[in-house]
Amino acid sequence: MGKFNSSIPLAVSKLILRSVVDSKKTFSFCHSSFSCSFTTFATRIKTSSKNAVNVGVKGKKDPCFHNVDDALTLFNQMVQKYPRPSIVEFNKLLGAIVRMKHYAFVISLYSQLELLGVPHNNYSFNILINCFCRLDHIDFGFSVLGKMLKLGIDPDVVTFSTLINGFCTQTKVAQAVSLFDEMIGKGFRPDLFTYNTILNGLCKTGNTNKAVKLLRSMEERDLQLDIVTYNTVIDCLCKDRRLTEALNLFSEVKDKGISPTTITYSCLIHAMCTVGQQKEATRFLDEMVASSVALDVVTYNILINAHSKEGMISEAEDIFDTMKKHGIEPSVVTYNVLIDGHCLQNKMQEARRVFDLMTKKGCVANVISYNIMINGYCKAKRMDEAMNLFCEMSQKGPIPNTVTYNTLIQGMCLLGRFSNAHEIFKKMCASGQVPDSVTYLVLLDGLCKYGKIKEALKLLQAMKNCGLEPDIVHYNTLIDGLCKGGHIGVALKLFHGLFVNGLNPSVYTYTIMINGFCKVGLPDEAYRLFRTMGDNDCLPDRSCYNVMIQGFLRNNYTSMAIQLLEEMVAEGFSADASTATLFVNLTFQCDRLVMFGNVS
Repeated sequence: MGKFNSSIPLAVSKLILRSVVDSKKTFSFCHSSFSCSFTTFATRIKTSSKNAVNVGVKGKKDPCFHNVDDALTLFNQMVQKYPRPSIVEFNKLLGAIVRMKHYAFVISLYSQLELLGVPHNNYSFNILINCFCRLDHIDFGFSVLGKMLKLGIDPDVVTFSTLINGFCTQTKVAQAVSLFDEMIGKGFRPDLFTYNTILNGLCKTGNTNKAVKLLRSMEERDLQLDIVTYNTVIDCLCKDRRLTEALNLFSEVKDKGISPTTITYSCLIHAMCTVGQQKEATRFLDEMVASSVALDVVTYNILINAHSKEGMISEAEDIFDTMKKHGIEPSVVTYNVLIDGHCLQNKMQEARRVFDLMTKKGCVANVISYNIMINGYCKAKRMDEAMNLFCEMSQKGPIPNTVTYNTLIQGMCLLGRFSNAHEIFKKMCASGQVPDSVTYLVLLDGLCKYGKIKEALKLLQAMKNCGLEPDIVHYNTLIDGLCKGGHIGVALKLFHGLFVNGLNPSVYTYTIMINGFCKVGLPDEAYRLFRTMGDNDCLPDRSCYNVMIQGFLRNNYTSMAIQLLEEMVAEGFSADASTATLFVNLTFQCDRLVMFGNVS
C-alpha cells in the first residue's frame, strides 16, 4: 500500500492538498449548517441492529440508544470518565451517529474531543472527512486530509474513496478522476467500491466512452465485478442511445456467468421502447420470465407507456392483463399511462373505464390521474365533462394544482369561452394556487386568437404587476396577435421594447414581424428588418427566408424574390410548399402573358 511519509510536503498536489491549512493556523471542525446527500464511509460501519444502535464501552455491557439525545448523554458520560476512553471507543459512538445521518452533530462532537486533547486516528479522520463530504463541503474534507498528513497519519483507500465520492456527488468528475489517478500514482490499490464510484460519476455526467474504457480497465485488473458495475455502464449506454453496444455488453455479462437483474432488463427494455422497438422489448420481457428474473411494476410500466405513446393501445392493454396474471398489482403510474394512452387516441370512454377501474381496485387516483383525464376531455372539447371531473376532484379527490387550472383555462380559451376561463382563473387564485407563466401564456394565446388584443395587452401588464416577467414566448404570442389584427405599429413598438426589457428577439419573433409587414403591404420595411437580423446574432432560418420571399411575391417584388431565393439555396435551405406554389403560379402567369402577347 502507498505511504504518505512526513517528508512529503502538505501540497502533495495542487488538487489533493489545495485546501490544506497552514501549519501556523488552528484548524476548526465546527461547521454546522450544510446540506447534501451522499453515501460512502458510513455504510461500512458495523452495527448489530438496524433500529437501535449498540456502542461498546470497555468494561460495560454494550449500551443502546435510539436518538441523538441518548447519544449525547453517552458521549458526556464517556468524556467524564477517568481514565478517559480512547479514540477507538469514541469512534464507535460517533460512527453510529453517522448512521443516524446527524453529520453536523458528529463534527461538533469531534471538535469537543480535540479541545479535550483526545488524539485522532485514521478511522476518526475518515469519519470526519465523510461528514464534511455528506454536508457538501469537500473543501473542508481536504483540509482534514491536510491535517492528517501534518500529524503524520497516513490516509488509506477509504480516505480517498470518500473524497472521490464527494467530488462525484457534486458532478465534479474531472477532479474525482484526477484524485483517483493521484491515488494510484502514490501506490494505493483502489477497491471495487472506489472504481464503482468513479464509474457511476462518469456515467451520470454522460462520459460514456470514458466509462466503457474504465470498465475494460477494471476487467483487466481481475477485479471481481458484479452485476451492479455492469448495470451502471449498460444504463449509461442505453441513455446515450447506444443500444447495440448495450446489448453486446449484456451478452458478455451472461457469457461471464453473471446473472442479469430486473434493473438490467428494465434499462434495455426502456432503451428499446425509446427507439421504437416495442416488439423486441416485449420479447425481452418474455426472456425475463423464462430466466426467472423477478418482474416488477416498473418494467411493466415502461412497456405499457411505450406502447400507449405509440398508439398501440390494445397491445398496452394486453401487457396490463399479463402483468395482473403474474400477480403484480398495477400502481397509480400504471393506470395513469394507460389512461393517457386512451386519451391520446381520443377514446375518452375507455379512459374513464380505466379510471373507474383504478378506484374500484383500491388504487387512489392522484392529481396526475385527474389532470390526464381533464386534459383528455378538454382536447376532445368536452368541457362540461372536464368541469364535472374538476368538481369531483375538488370534493373528494386530491387538491387541484396549477396544471389542473391551466388545462381548464386553455380548454375554455380554445372554445372562445373567456368568461368561463376568467371564472376558473379567479377560482385558481382563491384556492391559493399561484398563476404561473404558463397560465398567462394560455390566456394571452386565447385572447389573441380571438382578436381580443386590448384585453391581451392589459393581461401582459397584469402579469408584470404580479412580479412575473414575460419571456420571449409571451411577447411572440402577443406580437403575432397584433400583426394578425393589423396593429403593426403597436407590434413594432412591442418588438423594440424587447431590448429594453433585456430580451433578445428569436428567429420566430423576426419572422412574425416580417410576415406582419408584408401582409399590410410594407415589404421594404420587412426587408430592412430581415437584414438587421445578423446584427443581433440571429440569422434567418428556412421559415424566415420563405416568409420574406412569399412577401416579395405577394407584393409583386419578383426580382427581389428570385434574388433572395438564390441566397436561400446558397445557405442550404429549400423552398417550402407555399413558396413553390407562388413561383409556379408566377411562371403560369408569365406563360399566359407570353401566349396572349404572341396572339396579339
